[in-house]
Amino acid sequence: MEKIKLNIDWLDELLPEGFPLHTSTLVSGPGGSGKPLIGYIFASSYIKQGGSLIIVLTSTTREYVINVMKLFGTDLEEYGDKVFYVELDVDIDGVDEIEKNWIKANLVKPHVWDEIRKYIHGNEMVVASALNLLFFSKTYGDAVYEKLRSIISEDKSTTYFFTINSDAFKEKAEGLESVADNLMFSRMEKPMKLFLRIARMKDVKFLDKETEVPLTQDILKSIREEAEKGKKNLIPAISRL
Repeated sequence: MEKIKLNIDWLDELLPEGFPLHTSTLVSGPGGSGKPLIGYIFASSYIKQGGSLIIVLTSTTREYVINVMKLFGTDLEEYGDKVFYVELDVDIDGVDEIEKNWIKANLVKPHVWDEIRKYIHGNEMVVASALNLLFFSKTYGDAVYEKLRSIISEDKSTTYFFTINSDAFKEKAEGLESVADNLMFSRMEKPMKLFLRIARMKDVKFLDKETEVPLTQDILKSIREEAEKGKKNLIPAISRL
């Protein structure tokens, strides 16, 4: 099993043997529990150690992710071709190229995930949050769930790091939880404290204890506001598909 040390003290304590690559990770938790930040923390460490990123933007913008990653000491604009953006666009049928390393894609439609996988070469970490938003589609909700379940359980071509709201579509969330190689749970506690617990990891030891993620209240508040804004804009549009 190929793995890397994350070189972040609190994560290295939780994962003393390192993080397993070519696995699927799911962070599950209620709305507003800071799940995307967990993905960005892992992504920040991964790219600093020579990996590449495919960042799937569901409810946030490219500019927002760039700004958040800077808070973790990672300027994505310095990594050039090592960062590839996939932005959700519910008004197109498939995939449209915007720039060399930036496409828009209708992620609600299951076949589009197969097109995205064409951009995977093997050393990427694919980071995507708020996957439950896709399930609001009356036409494609069940089918895109099955597609994601298949990717999480079967595709070992790269490293997947997904997050999902466990409140919405609870049965689907539990279905994805059941097949992920690595499973983590997050929760938020007043006043703005983020906690993470690892429930399962593939072929590496892990510390089974809940840990407070050392982030400021300003960062946590910012990601919550951005997530809520994205939901308000996207849910009606996705529901019409």
